[in-house]
Amino acid sequence: MTICIAALFNNGAGCVLVSDQMITAHIPMGYEFENDEVEKIVKIQGSGLIHALISGNVLFANEVIDKAKEQIAAKGVNVVDVATDMLRDSYREVRLMHVSRDELESRGLTLQTYYQRQQSLFQPLVQILDNALRKYDLGVQFLVAGKSGASCHVYSVTNPGDSVCHDSLGYAVIGSGAPHAMYHLIESGYKKSMSKDDVVKVIKAAKKRSEVAPGVGKAEREIII
Repeated sequence: MTICIAALFNNGAGCVLVSDQMITAHIPMGYEFENDEVEKIVKIQGSGLIHALISGNVLFANEVIDKAKEQIAAKGVNVVDVATDMLRDSYREVRLMHVSRDELESRGLTLQTYYQRQQSLFQPLVQILDNALRKYDLGVQFLVAGKSGASCHVYSVTNPGDSVCHDSLGYAVIGSGAPHAMYHLIESGYKKSMSKDDVVKVIKAAKKRSEVAPGVGKAEREIII
């Protein structure tokens, strides 16, 4: 439960990122608490021109981000669209690892042996496992925002590892407070052609409005790319 907002200004010359500091973790029970030491807006590329914003289980989210950051650093990626693809791939890997642990390993199977033995397995079990593999939700969403050349772009990455570009709207919102923030952005007349100062005011007000939603924290973090 959280609120994360990314919005372009000056037609993509820059981007404003805002989040609360409400942390959701399953250790093993679900907990929510505010913590200013746990980053919700994470730099995923060395020069700081690309960031990911986290909604959902922060433990799983950091597994995804750590894998993606290794690949981004190893390949010297400095454009947001490629970094988003790497985060999406990392999301799929982590999701598959956890659903395999939850659904297959307890039955003495790996993903490889499951597909090899699928025809010989009890067919109702195959249906159960296929359904679990298809529907398993990692409980994590991301926004990815940053530069590609001179322009900023905003993407979302959601279960089961899909990505969408939000440049046509100019902004994206995730978390339990998203509906309230979205209503404010619509009512305020936000446009991506607006100046940095105007967008900062709108986004901060949207974050404030989202605080009425369950699980949205009062603390705030802001980064401008």
